[in-house]
Amino acid sequence: MQLLKTAISTGLLLAMPLLTEAASKTVSASDHWQVSSVTQLDSLIIEKGSKVTAPEGFDLTLTVNGNSVPLKPGNYSGKVTLTPTRSYLVKYRFYEPYHYRAGLLVHNDQVVHDQSVFAALGDPDISDVSASNLSIRSQEENFNGVIVSGDSTYTLNNVDIDFTGNGGNDFAGWGAGIMSTDTATVIVNNAKIKTIGAVRTALFIGGKSTMIVNDADIEVQNGKLPDDYQFSIAPGEMLEVPYGLGLSGNVRATNLIDEATVYYNDCHIKANGWGALSSDGDGPSRMFVNRCVIDVTDSGYGAYANGDSHDYISHSVINVPDVGVIVGGPGWVTLTDESVINSEKLGVMMHQGAGGSVLRVEKGSQINSKNSAVQIKGRGGDVIVDNAILNPLNGVLVQAMENDDPIMKDMAKNGPPPPPPGSEAMPPPDMPGASAMNFSPDVNVTFRNTKLTGDVLHAMSELGNMNVYLQSATLEGAISTSVTFPTSGQEPTKETYRTVGEVSNQLQKSTSKHKLKVFVDHDATWHVSKTSYIDALTIAEGAVIKASTGKLLFKVNGKQRPLTPGHYTGDIEIGPK
Repeated sequence: MQLLKTAISTGLLLAMPLLTEAASKTVSASDHWQVSSVTQLDSLIIEKGSKVTAPEGFDLTLTVNGNSVPLKPGNYSGKVTLTPTRSYLVKYRFYEPYHYRAGLLVHNDQVVHDQSVFAALGDPDISDVSASNLSIRSQEENFNGVIVSGDSTYTLNNVDIDFTGNGGNDFAGWGAGIMSTDTATVIVNNAKIKTIGAVRTALFIGGKSTMIVNDADIEVQNGKLPDDYQFSIAPGEMLEVPYGLGLSGNVRATNLIDEATVYYNDCHIKANGWGALSSDGDGPSRMFVNRCVIDVTDSGYGAYANGDSHDYISHSVINVPDVGVIVGGPGWVTLTDESVINSEKLGVMMHQGAGGSVLRVEKGSQINSKNSAVQIKGRGGDVIVDNAILNPLNGVLVQAMENDDPIMKDMAKNGPPPPPPGSEAMPPPDMPGASAMNFSPDVNVTFRNTKLTGDVLHAMSELGNMNVYLQSATLEGAISTSVTFPTSGQEPTKETYRTVGEVSNQLQKSTSKHKLKVFVDHDATWHVSKTSYIDALTIAEGAVIKASTGKLLFKVNGKQRPLTPGHYTGDIEIGPK
């Protein structure tokens, strides 16, 4: 996604319109009042049928006691201010340019006076390098708090933002609390941001910008979708999470896109639907989460790594009802430094694309989940658990399976929906760095320096291989090919989307050309808890393989064999007698 902005002068800024004061004003039904300068009133009456506008090339914002409100017929009293601002236009894909309005707009290390609604900022201290004590309130749609663009470096201290009303497009930051874009660097210290509204993102990081967020308290709540909204997964039209993920909700707390980078340090980020920490688009994007608490209520994910992205989560806790982290396409996720995922459903879900992704769970980190700790659907990927714990209540450490996303199934059956009008001329999106990635349908699972209890199940053998490596690790459980079936007894649909990802397994031999191979290193132990079906087994000298209880049965191509170090191939059956 590329944002194409109308030019902002890098020379002398246009002077801010002069303040005009009047005690009160009534705009009668047949009147047209064009507001050409900042105007402050004690009271304003706008009658139905009247028009209140800014001059051509400008947009108009109404604030009442510092709170931006919709400009519509009504009676307004208190500190009533009308602020015309030079239009700040953003061209997103094939849509008509969006008209952005913001409390504070900074471009190329300068506050842009005639594009900032100062009446919406409270009583701050503002310069060309920083702003402190911002208090931004909005009860209208699409109003932005702060936009930092161009080649700027800007610091925001003690920011308090409270927005009610839907955003316009969270792929473009339209309506976000704080937005960085182009090559800007934004440092946010001690922020409190609350939004209520569909796609009313608290933080948006786009372009090639960098945002560093320190000590922030962020909370977003779902809004009401427009009455004429029709479900879509198209960027710019998607106002709610795709139900094929098994989730609901219509606002992401944060969104990282393009080639941007974000750091969250000592933050509490909360969402009650969709998700908390999002990355979207092709990338490459990078997200660093340090010493944070991520809470999701009702439905949603803690973090998402999509496209060429990397979410690096350190010393943090993620509490979710559905999925701790989602990996889309070739995204990478690292859960490190004693980070914890607590999930009422899945720990990590890897989906869509052809592979190229890596999940690392390391350095004392832990995944606690009711269902599978790691679920890989319809694609390849690498899972590395090193000095870490997976603790799924359903006993499945890693589940590879075909994708049960009803949206993806419909697209595979019927083809993608027709493009929106005007989009036909858009070239297909590139995947930056794709040529250097190892896209493969194969799943590689490595357990290292850990002791785990649970199963590794390959129910995706029609699509690719699975390789399982035990290195300085102890595993008590099964490693086997299997067949999955919906736990509910029915394939998920749009109406039963909450059952997406909920499957049971029947362990059995696979007849596919793709293989399940197991490698047990010299200092590794596999306690086989149930009969497992694999296609190749390599046992190093010093490795220990035995049944969890009783004696071990080991068969190759139907014949019982003694189990000694070496390499075995064929139809292998291994488990307790």
